[in-house]
Amino acid sequence: MSVEYTNPDMVTDSKVTEEPRYGRTADGYGGKLPTRYMVRYGARWHRVYAAQYGNAATVYIVHGGRDLVLDTDTEHALQTREG
Repeated sequence: MSVEYTNPDMVTDSKVTEEPRYGRTADGYGGKLPTRYMVRYGARWHRVYAAQYGNAATVYIVHGGRDLVLDTDTEHALQTREG
């Protein structure tokens, strides 16, 4: 199993939305926790999800049925966005 990352050249925009009300667990941990972030990857918008099982999370999108971990540049751009 290999980890696939997003191509930063295909990320054309990002936005902060309201916190989704679906997909949350009582303890805050899980493999597909929706975040308030969305990125435009290729021609469409994708929700950014988090896989959280400890103190740190891995953020990713689902594109073409595959989980793509956000590349470093895109992840940093989301962290600095104001919402």
